[in-house]
Amino acid sequence: MNRKSLTIRIYMRLIVIKSLSFVLITFSNFAVAKDFEFKIPIIQQNSGNYYIAGALEHDDQVEFLVDTGAGMVTLTEKTFKSFTGKTIKKPSKRIVVRMADGRTKAVNVYTLNHLILGEECDIGPLEVAVIPGASNNILGLDILKKSAPFAIYTFPPSLALSICGQLVPTHNKGV
Repeated sequence: MNRKSLTIRIYMRLIVIKSLSFVLITFSNFAVAKDFEFKIPIIQQNSGNYYIAGALEHDDQVEFLVDTGAGMVTLTEKTFKSFTGKTIKKPSKRIVVRMADGRTKAVNVYTLNHLILGEECDIGPLEVAVIPGASNNILGLDILKKSAPFAIYTFPPSLALSICGQLVPTHNKGV
C-alpha cells in the first residue's frame, strides 16, 4: 500500500468517525431534551433574567432568580423574616460567600425542611444562606445539581428537572 492510498484511507476513517460522533451527539441530546419528567414554568423579566415561583416551609410563596452562577440558595433578610415570623431559628453554620461584584461577606446558613418549585416539585430539605442587603432570592446551583440533569428552555420558558424529591400531593397545593 502506498503512502497516498494510506493517507486517503485515514482521511476517510476520520470523516466516518466525525460523522458518527455528530449523529450520536445530536440524537443523544435530542433524547435527553425530551426525557425531562418535570417542567416548571419560569418568567423572563424585561432584564432578561429568569424567575421561578416556589414555596418554603409552610407554603410561604417566594420568587427566586434562577442563577447558575450562584453556589447555593440565598434568601433576602425580608423573605427569611417573613416566613420565620416570631419563631427564632438558629443558624446551622456561618460561611463566607463571594458576591457577584467580587466582595466577600460572612453570612448565616439555615437548614429548611422544604423547598417546593412550581406547584408540585418538592426538592426536600436544603440549606439557605441569608444575605443582608440582598434584593433577590436566588435559586442556586446546589438545587439544580440535586435535580440534575436539568435544562432551561426559553420557549416556552421553563425549568426542566429530572428529579423532584417527591411530588406535593394535590390536596396540599395552594389554590
